[in-house]
Amino acid sequence: MGLFSRITDTATEVSGHAALTKDIRNVVKGGDQEAAATFRTGTLAAALTSKGCNARGQEVVAYVEKVVAADGNSRRAGWLNH
Repeated sequence: MGLFSRITDTATEVSGHAALTKDIRNVVKGGDQEAAATFRTGTLAAALTSKGCNARGQEVVAYVEKVVAADGNSRRAGWLNH
């Protein structure tokens, strides 16, 4: 794997996690209590470290589980699929 490829892969990871962080902030501002209680991992940790990436993944799972427990379905978590 060349240096350019590593740089572009890293930029793609940071960009994707930044978009997810923005979406998380928006649903929290919209009053989503489960999102506010669940998501803690920052963009750079999620994008640049395996520990952060794993934590973000676990947060997504925990969020969906909380939404299903609260609502009886996962529709409210549909924003994660964008």
